[in-house]
Amino acid sequence: MRHQSFVPAALLAFSCAVTPLAHAAAPKPAAHSQPPALSPGEIASQGVYDLSPLRVFTGKIVQFLLSPNGAVTGFVLESGEQVFVTPEEGHAFAGLAKPGDTVQVRGLKSTTLPIIRAFEVTSAQGRSVRDTFISMPQHSPEMIAGSDLVLHGEIWMPLYTMGGQVAGVILKNHALVHLAPGEATRVAAMLKPGQELYAVGTGSNGAMGTAISARELGPTMETMVPIVVGNAPPPGPAAGSAGYDVIGVPTTH
Repeated sequence: MRHQSFVPAALLAFSCAVTPLAHAAAPKPAAHSQPPALSPGEIASQGVYDLSPLRVFTGKIVQFLLSPNGAVTGFVLESGEQVFVTPEEGHAFAGLAKPGDTVQVRGLKSTTLPIIRAFEVTSAQGRSVRDTFISMPQHSPEMIAGSDLVLHGEIWMPLYTMGGQVAGVILKNHALVHLAPGEATRVAAMLKPGQELYAVGTGSNGAMGTAISARELGPTMETMVPIVVGNAPPPGPAAGSAGYDVIGVPTTH
């Protein structure tokens, strides 16, 4: 005896109505619109990175930091921190603020040294210069021509590089004496704050300040010692001496 199963017509109708939905195409994800690309001019003025997470430091400018050829590399705040800017920022910074002005600096502060790497500097009038992370072509350091400058004064503080190396001193009269980091280490005993220093070298002297690349320095004019300028190798034998024309050959064992 066969048993027949009967499915109510209403249930069959419901199944037929649901089945097509199970095979319906999944909805396409909404397209995300891309922000319009910045023009070169907008990149130069706005930058491409969000600097808002960086800390903001406020202080009064005491003096500019200058390279021996007179380019602005940063400034010193009244609190004693040395603030460093890129060459690109330095070109625009001279017209932004001057010693005595209060500025806001957005950047990174050293954990152990009184230095700040600035990514944006804003004047009291709201004008800003910022690091766009677009580097200008770097050329070899220029030879500084002209007469020697003689600086004398009491040492105020060490002069640092952006990387935290001691590379000279700042005098209390705001003059800057530059040395290669290796030479600064060699004559460190002469570079302590509070000591008198005489220094001779080529450099710049103008409205922005005075800076030299020292060729000689010492606590008095009579006790100055020679300084290797830049990162040049140490000099060889003097001209006319027995070893002047001798080229050393590595020995083998």
